[in-house]
Amino acid sequence: MARVPITVYLQPDQLAGIERRAGQVGKTRSAWVADTLVRSLEDELLPLDEILLDQLTKVRAGLEVVAEAQVGRGPESKKGLAELRQRRTDLATRMLAEARSRLRR
Repeated sequence: MARVPITVYLQPDQLAGIERRAGQVGKTRSAWVADTLVRSLEDELLPLDEILLDQLTKVRAGLEVVAEAQVGRGPESKKGLAELRQRRTDLATRMLAEARSRLRR
């Protein structure tokens, strides 16, 4: 195993978070960062995007089930379901645009 010196620049709140997590598992700050980096390189840690995608997919599936149960079955209910889905899509588009504009600031 090679020893690789690295420098990581952190905000005070990030440093406090690392110190807290390291203390929870009984490691030094450096040991915790090194262990986390190795685990990440070995794909033991899921990227945040995958975790969020998993959770959002489950939420959306649950909402679909609720929406279908509320509108019922039949020709009139299909129209209501289509309208509900369109309203949801429109709202999601607006919310996504708002979130992206916040990230750009």
